[in-house]
Amino acid sequence: MAVTLAAAAATGCLVRIEHCTNPAAAFREAHAEADRVVGHGEKAKQVNVLVFDPDDQKLVRVSVPMWLAKKAYHMAEGGDDLEIETGGDAGERAARALRRRIPLSELEKAGPGLLVEVEEDEGEQVLVWLR
Repeated sequence: MAVTLAAAAATGCLVRIEHCTNPAAAFREAHAEADRVVGHGEKAKQVNVLVFDPDDQKLVRVSVPMWLAKKAYHMAEGGDDLEIETGGDAGERAARALRRRIPLSELEKAGPGLLVEVEEDEGEQVLVWLR
């Protein structure tokens, strides 16, 4: 476990949780970043997730290198016990929906840019993009 955490830290894996009452600016910035990387003809190198949970007033940012996302995806498919804290019910639902509906190989083919955007009536928001 310590080796995995050290490897993740060394490769730019980042999970940041902050208190937030209005996530609009963070989602605008994330959209702008996703728009900037579209169509550059490169393979995606990083999976990025932004989740807002209005009940807990938490904004969670996750950036994971693609190689680590692949490893986690394959572990989850193989039935290994893998639990990723995504910052609330909205993030957990989005992660489950992605695993059920979108194979990782298809995500890689999509290339950099926006993948998923969810806005719930209760104020929960999720944005997933590749960079």
